[in-house]
Amino acid sequence: MSPSPAPMVEHHKLTLGKQLGQGGQGTVHEVTNRKINEAAGDGWDVVYKEYGPAVLPALRADALASRAELIGELKAADAKWLCERTAWPAAVVQRHGHTCGFLMRAVPARFRFAFRNLGGATGTQRLASMEYLLNDDAYVAGIGLTISVRDRLALLGDLATTLSRLHGLGITVGDLSPKNLLFATAPHPECFLIDADAMRLRGDTVLPQAETPDWQIPDGEEKATCASDIYKLALLAVRLIARDQTATDPTVLTPVSPALAALARSSLDADPVRRPTPAQWAETLAAAGTTASTVPASASASATGRRTRRTQRTPHAPGNPMPAGTAPARSPARTKPTSKAKPTSKTGAGFAASIAVVLVALLALAVTHSNGGDSGSTSESVSSAASDFPTVPDSTPTDLTFTDPDPTDLDPATSEPATSEPDTPSATPTPDAIADAQVGSCFYDNGTTGRADLVATDCTDGAFKVVRIYSDTTDLSSCDDVTDSDESVSSARHDRVLCLSYQSPGGTAYHADQGDCVYGSHGTGPWSTQTCQTGNFKVLAVYRGTSDHSKCDSWPHYNQWKRFGVASDSGLDVLLCLSMNYPDDAGYAKQNQCLFKSGSEQHATFTNVGSCAASNVVVTGRTSQYGARAFCGSYGWTTWRPSDFPALAYTVCWRPK
Repeated sequence: MSPSPAPMVEHHKLTLGKQLGQGGQGTVHEVTNRKINEAAGDGWDVVYKEYGPAVLPALRADALASRAELIGELKAADAKWLCERTAWPAAVVQRHGHTCGFLMRAVPARFRFAFRNLGGATGTQRLASMEYLLNDDAYVAGIGLTISVRDRLALLGDLATTLSRLHGLGITVGDLSPKNLLFATAPHPECFLIDADAMRLRGDTVLPQAETPDWQIPDGEEKATCASDIYKLALLAVRLIARDQTATDPTVLTPVSPALAALARSSLDADPVRRPTPAQWAETLAAAGTTASTVPASASASATGRRTRRTQRTPHAPGNPMPAGTAPARSPARTKPTSKAKPTSKTGAGFAASIAVVLVALLALAVTHSNGGDSGSTSESVSSAASDFPTVPDSTPTDLTFTDPDPTDLDPATSEPATSEPDTPSATPTPDAIADAQVGSCFYDNGTTGRADLVATDCTDGAFKVVRIYSDTTDLSSCDDVTDSDESVSSARHDRVLCLSYQSPGGTAYHADQGDCVYGSHGTGPWSTQTCQTGNFKVLAVYRGTSDHSKCDSWPHYNQWKRFGVASDSGLDVLLCLSMNYPDDAGYAKQNQCLFKSGSEQHATFTNVGSCAASNVVVTGRTSQYGARAFCGSYGWTTWRPSDFPALAYTVCWRPK
């Protein structure tokens, strides 16, 4: 019997709600008129992932369709399990006959938590991604997560069991990283895997395999295999117990369980054939969990984590609103904008006996309507936030400061000093500033703390650009997860929220996130985000509303900092803690560290495989001088320097192990 064709849905038949997320491959949207698995009571909510134009040429539509077909091919128990543990593609979405995305189950509510900032205020619900747990206990408890060591081991055990069953179905995860792993501890510890379309199915892939920085398998190894999943499971175990984003030494597991440490060490073996199975992991983790502490971590210690500060601001009340379409009576050439924004950081029931019920239910329409807010109110408000990340240096960092001009001293049209002509008094803002705004519109915010005053302008340095608009709401937190949103402004009269992005003259690196790569000149020129490569910098942490670069000191491999200062409002300041992307692991090697050397003497590559037993050289010395062969004496040596940042050069000496 031939398999049923993949469920297909035309894009125009979807009613999309708000954007839920955006990544390198595309965007995820709420779907308000469809559900799947309606045999399970009310059914499961659905979300739609639309691939971006840049990835569509490489998209294999047949491979995506095979994933949607898999649900109907599997036994009912396996299909139920797969859809309860992963955001597996349920239907292909087409636009004019061409595949543009797919539908999948929305993340179940138990894999979310109420994020609490370090000031104690509880904010919006966030996805409980595993990356939150790769920080110190004080931070984890401080943001509202209750988790013990036994919980951590149980989560790893659940993941190991999940991998074992996925592998049995011919599925390998590939990009197994904490951003793609969600967790819950109640009613019991368990994981939920997202980005399921990136997984390999029977060796086939929808898009070229990618890896998250710091979660790569050894160079030259095939991606998205059973062995690579085990390698990354071991990295996760080490980092989850170490409470560290980049740790690789399995000895950190020894106090928990020597057997677990030995298992992690073998899982990080450079030879994929020698790595254990996920079933071995599940067994060892279950044994280790029996003696692990059940006491949740405390937030009483000094917390060094991401801090979100949100302030409510009330706008100027319109005294004599201008007629619709009338511009404020002010001369742009004499405007002295003063921005006051503080930037933001940036069990369902089972399947029915027949899987066909799921596929039929997928196409069932469930249209919902939302009512507007109080249209009689004229008040408008603005929300803004600053964010601190949890906060280790190998060399003295260099000051890379970019301070944009105080816009009160510049003519916004010419960027020249303002004339001595008297200022035109600031006009009362018309409601049309928010009512008529479109994505791409730009404004100066001339308000004061607690008050918003938007004035339309060209999209120039120092302005705020509208990057997203939400209608039928005044919820300022709507912008919390919008990419590059630094300020949110709402209008109760017009029942809409504008998400605004500050246009920094410092370049696109101003909006870089942790894990991005950036580069720019050593002076005051703009910096840009780039593809990670040798010679540019990886962002270790982003701090907002501060210029205190000592916050970077405790980050691993930190050796540079970059500040984007805003003279008119220090709340808009951005501080990046950076790490040079060296050619290989010799760049951050320390004396007596074990490395694996491969290649010829002239073109050797040094890799930290996480185990001295699997290494073949030992580092005997290190200096920040370039080409310091004499420093190494009779030992072998390797050297490198970045052309624009010579202070970050190195010569590393080594001997055979």
